[in-house]
Amino acid sequence: MASYREMTENFLETRSDADFTALFYRIKPGLTNYVNKIVKDRDMAEDIAINTLTKMWTKIDQFNPEYQITTWLYRIAFNDALAHINQRKKKSSLDSLSEFGVELNEGGEINLGMAGAFEDYEMKTEQDFLDEDDLMMETYEKTLKAIDGLKDLYRDILVDRLINNMKYEAISEKHGLPLQTIKNRIRRGKSIVAEKVEA
Repeated sequence: MASYREMTENFLETRSDADFTALFYRIKPGLTNYVNKIVKDRDMAEDIAINTLTKMWTKIDQFNPEYQITTWLYRIAFNDALAHINQRKKKSSLDSLSEFGVELNEGGEINLGMAGAFEDYEMKTEQDFLDEDDLMMETYEKTLKAIDGLKDLYRDILVDRLINNMKYEAISEKHGLPLQTIKNRIRRGKSIVAEKVEA
């Protein structure tokens, strides 16, 4: 499998749709998961990742090939994610940024200029990104397999919650069960899945 650098060099040389598409789909899974950790919204994470990767085509002349394409793209995505959260103003999402070293100014605005917020990703090598992508895909596949192996009373509800991203109330209405029963089964189902994935 070609490395990120090799694929980037091919795209820079050819500027072809095929080389762009190959690089786009190689980077997208890891980038989307990274953004999702920040915005806590899978659909929005997908949108931000796609917009970021589109800039790989429209603004590639701004990229310095001495560096990794992933460092450049993750920085763009990070800033776009912060801008989205700043606009959305959801306290839960703002609180979740603390793990990235992001703080709020006195006016409640996100400080986009914080130098430490992106240090970990600037220090990562291409192999680090590849290893993370492999681990993410392995965990994702093991999780899906574990969910599929659950008893019906857990599986269907967990699929609705984790994969279909349905709200608890909607799941309760769909299955005709009390809300607390739904929450209990989701909690128990997650516990079973976690045990299987970690085994």
